[in-house]
Amino acid sequence: METKDIADLFIIATEKIEFYWNFYTVTLLALIGWLISTKKQLRLGLKCLITMGYLLFALMNIFRLLGSYTFAEALRQDLLIAAQSTPDSLKNTHAILSKFSFSWQKLLVLINHSILGVFVLSVIWFGRIGDLGKEDKS
Repeated sequence: METKDIADLFIIATEKIEFYWNFYTVTLLALIGWLISTKKQLRLGLKCLITMGYLLFALMNIFRLLGSYTFAEALRQDLLIAAQSTPDSLKNTHAILSKFSFSWQKLLVLINHSILGVFVLSVIWFGRIGDLGKEDKS
């Protein structure tokens, strides 16, 4: 496989990572916005359905992100090897890629999804804090 092919695959892998993050962000914002703007109290069955849907979505997103980061890291290492075989033409690429790694970003995926998951589930199950005072007065 030529260096250009590896670089093309690397670009595609990083684009997939960006897509999965963007998809997660937009979906999360839509879900939270809908939950906060809902005027009615959610019934137990609907809370369970939303929870299962969110958890399934989040797990699928986590697995796709982890797989994409793993693939991008393998391609990054392949590009470093290719850059060493042609040192005159890929000096800058080698310098930048040797300082960068996708390994730590896998941990960031888990931390980010965990923190946001707790937030989303608390909104689903406990509602908005501003509404708690209104319910007590009724």
